[in-house]
Amino acid sequence: MSSQPTARPSPEVIDALRRGKKALHDAHRALSLSEKVKMVIELQGIALPLIARRRPLRYYERQWPGD
Repeated sequence: MSSQPTARPSPEVIDALRRGKKALHDAHRALSLSEKVKMVIELQGIALPLIARRRPLRYYERQWPGD
C-alpha cells in the first residue's frame, strides 16, 4: 500500500472556513433560548433515528417533546 500525502487546503480556504464558522457561531449565539431549544429538538429528530438503526436506544435517549 502506498501512502501519498494528502493535499492541504490553502491558507485562503482555511481563513474563509474560519470566518464562516465564526459567523455561524455568532448567529447561534444571538438566538433566543426558545429558538435554541427548537434547534436541539430538530437535531435530535435527525440523530436519534440514525442511532436507533445501529442499536436499541437507551432509556434516556429520547427526543424532547416539542410545542
